[in-house]
Amino acid sequence: MIYFNKQEALRYFGAGREDTRAGAAVDLAFLKLRNELEPKYTARRFACQVTDTAVQVRTGAAAGKKIVFTSRNLAQHLAGCQELFLFAATLGIKVDIAIRRLTLNSAAEGAAAQAVAAALLETYCDACCAELEAKLAPGLKLWSRFSPGYGDWDLAEQQKFFALLRETRQLGLTLTDGCMMAPVKSVTAVLGIGPGSGRTYPNLQPGTQADVGKCAACPHKECEFRRC
Repeated sequence: MIYFNKQEALRYFGAGREDTRAGAAVDLAFLKLRNELEPKYTARRFACQVTDTAVQVRTGAAAGKKIVFTSRNLAQHLAGCQELFLFAATLGIKVDIAIRRLTLNSAAEGAAAQAVAAALLETYCDACCAELEAKLAPGLKLWSRFSPGYGDWDLAEQQKFFALLRETRQLGLTLTDGCMMAPVKSVTAVLGIGPGSGRTYPNLQPGTQADVGKCAACPHKECEFRRC
């Protein structure tokens, strides 16, 4: 079972931790979603070359073939990395169906379910990243997740991402014409691999320090979900 970080769910719900009505709403939504969870993830490691405005992902047996992600923000985020993971995770289609059902019953209930699912997906991604990081060689760390659509990274490059990470099919992930994912409660991201002092994974257990890495890397200072 994925750890349910209630405070994170309240943050996505736009409520404070002292809001008892909101707290009851997300608790109830979690009870209605927990048996619908079918979390899965995949990750594939690639060599990369980072320039000022792009990240070249080297593919093929001789690493002579390259796919280029064009984004100054992504390049800045991965500066210093020579390797990366392409990562994808999902809570599964049953969660999407349950959220739609709850939304039809009540808009407020649907909003609480959306917030709970977002928090659960964040928790699951943190657990997956901690697992991947534990397998790295000494001195190497995973850098925080950076997804298509963040900053100036065009969401349309999700198509390149799916072409490279073909294992997304095993998760049941598909792309719409607008490059949105189905199931909706899914994440794709680049994870830089490089030297570092390590990260915290705030959703794995209560009381851990919040990881603000990906928020610090994002230029959208006005985002209502920003942690820093």
